[in-house]
Amino acid sequence: MTLRPARELQRFRWIASILAVVAVCSSTVAVSSRPAGASGISTDRAKAAVLYKQIQTINSQVERLGQKYDQAHVKLENINNQITNTKNVVAGIERNVAKGNVQLRQDAIFAYVTNGSSASNSPLFSSSASKVGATNVYNQLAEGNISTTLASLKNYKIELTQERSILKGEVLQAANATRTAAKAFHDARVLQASLQNALNQVKGQIAYFIRQQAAAAAAKAAGTIASAKPIAGVPAPPPNTRAGMAIRAAESYIGVPYSWGGASRYGVDCSGLIMLAYAAAGIFFPHYSGAQYADTVRVPLWDIQPGDLLFYGYNGDEHVAMYVGNHQMIEAEMTGTRVHITPVRLGYGFAGLGRPRA
Repeated sequence: MTLRPARELQRFRWIASILAVVAVCSSTVAVSSRPAGASGISTDRAKAAVLYKQIQTINSQVERLGQKYDQAHVKLENINNQITNTKNVVAGIERNVAKGNVQLRQDAIFAYVTNGSSASNSPLFSSSASKVGATNVYNQLAEGNISTTLASLKNYKIELTQERSILKGEVLQAANATRTAAKAFHDARVLQASLQNALNQVKGQIAYFIRQQAAAAAAKAAGTIASAKPIAGVPAPPPNTRAGMAIRAAESYIGVPYSWGGASRYGVDCSGLIMLAYAAAGIFFPHYSGAQYADTVRVPLWDIQPGDLLFYGYNGDEHVAMYVGNHQMIEAEMTGTRVHITPVRLGYGFAGLGRPRA
């Protein structure tokens, strides 16, 4: 089952486009026409600070839900592959059981025939005491096939029961993964009301102060990177020799709309963009930022290089972007935006840097 975002989600968090643009340059600001006294400015600045934090919080929640949605689909794909494999194993065991049943019938007939006719004709069945051992061997040969076949059938049926139990568990896991994706989608829609309420208040003087905060955050991040110094005992990982190819591939997606679970020219999400960019460079990642975080080597900030990945949220489970140099990164940020290059963010939710293993 593949879930697709509702049309309403396309309006999600368009505030980011405003914040991203203003983080790079100053823009004309629509200020309220009423005279602003010192107390009014102070109040608006305080309200802007609250709203800025609120918007960041809601945005990060939606980003996390988007990656949870991706994670559920990665898990679902893996489980479906396991289900296919398990079904093949079950079919193989069932074929063995069927063969065993046929063999059992043949062995039973053979044992019956040999016990009924061969005992009087074969020299192995003489009354000589010296032949008793040979007689026992013959009986074992005549009847042993039945025991062997029965033992094999018993093992096959035990395996069949186990594999069917595994299959049942995998089907349940697939259902859970589908429900997880559906819940992430539902929760994101619920957050829309909270986000829209916050955006409705981003006007006039408040909007100006919020843009100031965004620009200040971008300048601070650039300063932090520029001033980062090597730390004793913290070595830098080997350079990524395929970074250039990945960056060029990522930049070819500029302008492509953000789409939940997207990984094509028609739409990408954050981890989908990274997956496609590095796949073009011969490095393959899962379509989930948390898994991409786990598959990369941690990088100290002072050694940040183009092609390194910036992760947000616990162990990168919220968002991922790619550093392109000059304190800039490329990302598929959120619903309602398109793939773009924007100043690096090192503040809210930043979890660290990761370098792909080339």
